Amino acid sequence: MSAEPLEQPGPEIDLDRVRAEIDQEVRRKRASGELPADLERELDLVFARFAPVDAVLGDFDSVMARVDELTQIDLVAPLDTTNPAVAFVKRAIRKTIRWYLRWVASQVSGLGHALGKAVRLLADRVGALEQAVPPPGGTVAREARLAGGEPDLSEWESLLVALLNDAPGRVVHAEAGHGTLVARLLARGVDAYGVEPVEALAQRADEEGIEVRLDPVAAHLRALTDGVLGGLVLSGCVDRLPPGSLVELAELAAAKLARGGRLVVIGTNPSVWGRERDPIGADLAGGRPIHAQTWRHLLEARGFSDLKVAEAQASEVRLSPVPGSDAGANVINANLERLNELLFPPRAFAVTGVR
Repeated sequence: MSAEPLEQPGPEIDLDRVRAEIDQEVRRKRASGELPADLERELDLVFARFAPVDAVLGDFDSVMARVDELTQIDLVAPLDTTNPAVAFVKRAIRKTIRWYLRWVASQVSGLGHALGKAVRLLADRVGALEQAVPPPGGTVAREARLAGGEPDLSEWESLLVALLNDAPGRVVHAEAGHGTLVARLLARGVDAYGVEPVEALAQRADEEGIEVRLDPVAAHLRALTDGVLGGLVLSGCVDRLPPGSLVELAELAAAKLARGGRLVVIGTNPSVWGRERDPIGADLAGGRPIHAQTWRHLLEARGFSDLKVAEAQASEVRLSPVPGSDAGANVINANLERLNELLFPPRAFAVTGVR
């Protein structure tokens, strides 16, 4: 008797890619007018009416409004029967115990209102804290992201290609902007895609046919399976995030990169932050760049090896040496060179490592 052939498992579904394709289709239908805004609002209202609270993906006020609605307990239970005798019994029971249910419901509703008020007071305090210390994904962070424009990463292209060409999996660039670096990596044979938290930039990449997924960087990395990435390039966000978020990125990179995966952190030299970069973006950023040595420390503590630091070219604006070869001129020129190192250091660096 011959054994039946085992059914081969189907290909693994890339849920991130499915979500990206759905988002792309929604944006296309919005732009073409096939999906009117009033229809979207109507669907949202219907969903919010029948969905549980944890499924309502609205803002805080809409969620709290839903909570207020649910604290009003309806004492008139439906009969839900076509049998007259059963309906009579249910109606009699409902009428008999209604006084008791009203007493319980009044206490539960009071508790719900008190908890809702406490949550609103807590939200006011959190809002005040967010104004003082803007969250990484808030409005201020978005303004800082857009103010700086698209950074020029072309000088790192050869280093990235040499490092990522044989990466053991897909490569992610975050933040990718409108996908310039992703397109260059793809053209050089690197299987890459981008992640960008600002919709306008991600949509521009989508219009140019570049795979850039609309997602906050840390949230996207958290959603990935551990050890699934072959390479990770971090830029932009590493200059603006607070220290706690930078440490989280280092931990996520260690978790999501496969064994032998490559990490590249392209950061701005802290001493030139706000001077050679856009001052608006520097002023509005919730954090500041950290030194290459700090990145090396964070990555080494999380198991990365073969850590190296490459520096960009120093600024062309430098103090000119004074003419002459006498002792006085040599002393002055030596001091000028020291001033050049302090005032005009390399504007950026790239820390590379292997998982």
